[in-house]
Amino acid sequence: MILTDEEKRRTYEEAQDLARAETEEGLGQAMELFRSIRGFQDADQQYIACRTRLGQMRWKVESAMLKEQEDRFEAKVKRWKKIGLVSLAVLLLCIAVVTTVTLIRFRQYNKAAEFFTAGEYERSAAAFQAMGDYQDARARVFMSAVELYKAKRYEEALPYFVWLDGYPDHGYFLQHCQERLAAEK
Repeated sequence: MILTDEEKRRTYEEAQDLARAETEEGLGQAMELFRSIRGFQDADQQYIACRTRLGQMRWKVESAMLKEQEDRFEAKVKRWKKIGLVSLAVLLLCIAVVTTVTLIRFRQYNKAAEFFTAGEYERSAAAFQAMGDYQDARARVFMSAVELYKAKRYEEALPYFVWLDGYPDHGYFLQHCQERLAAEK
């Protein structure tokens, strides 16, 4: 359909009004109207100008969306870094505590073993007894109590045999300690 000059002029003015609105919809409609009257006045340049402004508007919107996404991503990264650092700190603290406890127990065990080697069987038995189920502490209490029994120190050995309830052969030594102590009285 061929438009008259008057129709082209009205279309041109309507397109200019739409282009001034500076909205995506308005610029899109203005572009269509300018395209429909190509060659009339500066409709071709107005079409290009509307298309450029529309592209800039879309670019600003997309840039703002990208910026928002980047900000959210950075916030997540910061949060995960904090979580990671706190987790690492807690892990290191746990390792330090476990290492410290292990070293303390190891030193206590070695000290108790030194008492046994030095012939201080009562101190050895008491030290190993305080360690409970650590490594072979119960076996070491038994060995120390047997050494006290062999040295005829029945009164000192008796509480350790009582403590060793359920340990193999503890009953034999417990009974003999009690008999020896009763015979002495």
